[in-house]
Amino acid sequence: MAVPEQAGDRRFTFESTPAVVASRARTRYVSCPVCKGDQTEYLFHRTGVRFVRCTSCGLVYVNPVGTVRENYFDIDRSGQYAGAPRDREYAIDEFDAVLRRIEARYREQTGQPLRRVALLGRYMKEFAETETAKRIGLSFVAVDDPTFERLVLDSDVSWAKPLLDQQPQLVFLKEMLEACSDPALVMERLRAAVPEGTWFATDYSNVRSLPAVLLRRYWSRFFDYKSTFFDLSNLNALMARSDLLIASQFVYPTKRTVEYVVARLPSGRVGKAMVHSPAKHLAAKLRTGHHVAVYAPKPEGRPAGEKLSIVLPVFNEARYVAKLIEAVLAKPLKIDRELIIVESNSTDGTRDIVKQFEGREGVRVLYEDKPQGKGHAVRTGLKAVKGTIVLIQDADFEYDVEDYDALLEPILQHKTSFVLGSRSLGIDDWKVRKFARGHTKAFLLNFAQLVFAQTFNVLYQQRITDVNTMYKVFRTEALQGMDLESNGFELDIELACKLVRTGNTPIEVPVNYVARGFDEGKKIRFFHDSWVSYFAFFKHRFE
Repeated sequence: MAVPEQAGDRRFTFESTPAVVASRARTRYVSCPVCKGDQTEYLFHRTGVRFVRCTSCGLVYVNPVGTVRENYFDIDRSGQYAGAPRDREYAIDEFDAVLRRIEARYREQTGQPLRRVALLGRYMKEFAETETAKRIGLSFVAVDDPTFERLVLDSDVSWAKPLLDQQPQLVFLKEMLEACSDPALVMERLRAAVPEGTWFATDYSNVRSLPAVLLRRYWSRFFDYKSTFFDLSNLNALMARSDLLIASQFVYPTKRTVEYVVARLPSGRVGKAMVHSPAKHLAAKLRTGHHVAVYAPKPEGRPAGEKLSIVLPVFNEARYVAKLIEAVLAKPLKIDRELIIVESNSTDGTRDIVKQFEGREGVRVLYEDKPQGKGHAVRTGLKAVKGTIVLIQDADFEYDVEDYDALLEPILQHKTSFVLGSRSLGIDDWKVRKFARGHTKAFLLNFAQLVFAQTFNVLYQQRITDVNTMYKVFRTEALQGMDLESNGFELDIELACKLVRTGNTPIEVPVNYVARGFDEGKKIRFFHDSWVSYFAFFKHRFE
């Protein structure tokens, strides 16, 4: 029986906002698409879409996921470059430049030309018409709306079968993994559909990039119809599950006009003025957080195929160097090693000692004409490495070579591409350096270590305790495209900053450390080297 409406009764009529509509369409909660963990931290909402970060692997993803997605694979249909012909041309040129870098890396590592490439994901017909695309045999397939929905919700890759049956040498996933609710399952199915030796490349929006960190939910790459957002570490972990190891990574080149950029910013008087001014036709290169990673199939026999390159800079270390070298060579390891000694024309007889190790198996000695700083010596050694993993070792016994195993394991198990050996992790006393004499210097150095670590964490969005540590261990490919320039002790900072900026999130491992005093040969100059190193944080963050 209907209840009669009483006088004065009020009826509420609701008109759902876009945020409510989007939220109601997303009701299925999921585990982390990479590590399958369930521990997350809430980040923010964007138009009803809830973004979280996995506390285990750092993946940013949408949770809950929806049942309806916008098909954004066809770039022309999405209207991204409608009314922006110059920006469309820039996008085509940028894609061609990316193909050239991928082609060069493939040829360099395999010794073979790249002739068959399958593009899965976002496309324009002009992508296949560039000179490089024709040379490498690029082909793609159009994806309609039902096919797109089956891909992102059910991880269905059967639509790609015609391309994959052609046995491509490389599959380029163009902004495809980010659309999928379960990218790990998608990769598993793609890997099973191609020959064992097939390479993969993917572009992705790096959530560790400066634009992502500063703009947060206003970052333009947090599209409502994407589900997962990677950094290089969790992307590497995802690929490692399919027996793929990173071979190269670089920033996706991006150039756009002022008019194009302003049209995608929140409206305002400044934006409107720019659109109606002659400046709207100007174009510039942008840092958007868009990166590219290239992956090669894991060789048979890994980790036997792994090789550790130990870079050992030496200058005036006659007291310690022979015993240190013997200790490094005697240390049992589960992988092969090479020791690269860089001697900087010492004045205390060190060079003669080092010469005695020439010809020893696994040892290479490089000689500098004059001392130009520890950083210069390390850079010389890095150019000569032939291994898959690099470890930097000082020529004294402040650090314990028995820590090599713990430093290598996170990389060998594909948990990260970068490890820091922390001298203060897990101990109650922050006073890492203790000298028999020079207590004031010890205090200042200990305090500086804390300041350095916190500055690094704030500027680079990390959570580490010891950025100054000598023990920096990383995959060799992380150096590709990296232009190191420091000659002094500040190279430690430059290296850490640039590794993190390119997406290599470090894992810290506690290591043993006994500081030697300045009367025992310690070379760092507190008031000079500390200030140079500290300003390096800002220099390399904003360059």
